[in-house]
Amino acid sequence: MDQRGLKIDAVLGETDQGLGSPVLAVASGSVLAGFGNHRSDLDLLVLVDNDRLTRFPVQSHEHGTLIDVNVRQAAKVRGHAAWLRDGAWPSAESVTQDAWNHRRRTLKTTTRLALGLPLAAAEPWDSWQAGLGEPWLARVVEQWWTVEAHRLARAVRLLRRDRPMVAATRGREAVVAALNARAAAGGQLYFTEKWVGEKLRVLGDEAGLAVLREVLAPPLRPDDRVARCLRLVDELVPVERPLHSVLRWATGVGTATLDDRTVVDRWQLRALEVRRTDLPESGAEDVLWSGPPDVDPPEDIHRLFVHDMLWLGVAEPDAEVTG
Repeated sequence: MDQRGLKIDAVLGETDQGLGSPVLAVASGSVLAGFGNHRSDLDLLVLVDNDRLTRFPVQSHEHGTLIDVNVRQAAKVRGHAAWLRDGAWPSAESVTQDAWNHRRRTLKTTTRLALGLPLAAAEPWDSWQAGLGEPWLARVVEQWWTVEAHRLARAVRLLRRDRPMVAATRGREAVVAALNARAAAGGQLYFTEKWVGEKLRVLGDEAGLAVLREVLAPPLRPDDRVARCLRLVDELVPVERPLHSVLRWATGVGTATLDDRTVVDRWQLRALEVRRTDLPESGAEDVLWSGPPDVDPPEDIHRLFVHDMLWLGVAEPDAEVTG
């Protein structure tokens, strides 16, 4: 803030957005993590006692630099952090696309609060924010990236036959997730994926940086890249128990049954015909298929996934749905 000529009082003035008195205000983001540059914005997370608020983003340029203010309901943020700390994850019944995205957003918010600079705090929120630095947060961040790496690797296996270039892209993403898990294990908890190189550099992890450079280079032979990425994920983030695949409808899917078949569309922009009528209705959270990583779904379910009609999650082994 000194380099940008910002005074703490001026930044604190941005916490008052007329939504309630702040109980905790934390400056956070890539600048505070040591990764940002002179063009990076300053993130300001503000928690208020207002049970009618979910999130309220505001951008300010008043002080000559972009300040990205996010106002959140304090009790809800605290509850979500407790859910991260105490909840069992990933379980088949809770692995949905909405729940996956919610966990990712919650991890981002919680890690930013933990790593940020408190500018204002009322009791007991100051001690609560300090408690976010306990070992459980490192555990759930590393767990997220490990599970995400294996989820993406499973997508690679399902895509490699029909869409090899897409599979190679997902393979790169899987390795980047695995490297984020490696960085988290070393104590680098800043959550944003794109800074993985800086996290590894801070740790002095030359081997990890070499892997990152390798997978970021465009693949000349997609099949070779896919095989290499799958090996790297297994080497970087081995798991004791293989995670099982869980396939559900993707967001935006619609279904219509016609005689002996079902027409499945995505956002009403493209459609696919499946010769069966027993599929769950669109909007339902039913599992269309689940199974261990060495077993592929039936061909019609596989085809729906390849054409981006299904969302893939992974979970601890549970009762399977055979499709």
